[in-house]
Amino acid sequence: MRRLIAVLAGLGLMTAGAVAQERLPIVDAHVHYGQNDWSPYPPAKVFELFDRAGVARVLASSTPDDGTLTLHRTDPGRVVPVLRPYRAGVGSGNWFNDPALVDYLEGRLKSGLYRGIGEFHLFDPAHAGTPQVKRVTELALERDIYLHVHSGAEPIRRLFAIEPRVKILWAHAGMTEPASVVGPMLEQHRNLWTEVSFRASAIAPGGKIDAAWLALFEKHPDRFMIGTDTYVTARWGSYLELIEEHRAWLAQLPRALAERIAYRNAVALFGAGSRGELAK
Repeated sequence: MRRLIAVLAGLGLMTAGAVAQERLPIVDAHVHYGQNDWSPYPPAKVFELFDRAGVARVLASSTPDDGTLTLHRTDPGRVVPVLRPYRAGVGSGNWFNDPALVDYLEGRLKSGLYRGIGEFHLFDPAHAGTPQVKRVTELALERDIYLHVHSGAEPIRRLFAIEPRVKILWAHAGMTEPASVVGPMLEQHRNLWTEVSFRASAIAPGGKIDAAWLALFEKHPDRFMIGTDTYVTARWGSYLELIEEHRAWLAQLPRALAERIAYRNAVALFGAGSRGELAK
């Protein structure tokens, strides 16, 4: 296939962007498989979507955690489990001061399955300063795992102030933070990576890649990953389209850079599992 692509490109029958894009494997660094998803999207249907979308591996966290464990049991070589603090009665608005949080996390982390804690939300920078959150950073360090954090820039700064050695995967590249904020954050914090779920329209408004985001990818080629964020069941219904939105702007990058963002950066952090296409 690659030889055919090279021939077509040499004849001018394919654009450079199309060559960069040609069915790159994708690692989806932001998947949830919540309880409402289980009936309409049983595991076989979820993995069929991954196959159709060309998604070789995923980082999964769920409310409750049983959803993540179900996906991991179905294909442990394809699913990287991340432990979400959320469960019955505990969610984005109160997890950071939940008195049972530490016991819950410590109990589950003993399994050794999890490669991260999150995705969790920090809407208020002050919420990063609770004893529970401090212990979360300690657990991440003790087990050499990542924090998957949904927040703006300031809570990320607070977490690094608590523990500069912690490793953070910043959800949605800050959701609304512009490239002019994301760039300095990456420069200031060497243990910060980000995934760009929900950011396709900012990265490529009107379908054309934005110059500021392109410059950011080129300056920090090893710090970005793809994500979809299936936080509600409807997102599974549009999963193929969500991946194609990312493929559309990846196609506008040089192939080496597109490969890094599509899957190589995630593999560098979380491994290739059983997926041979990720090891090429």
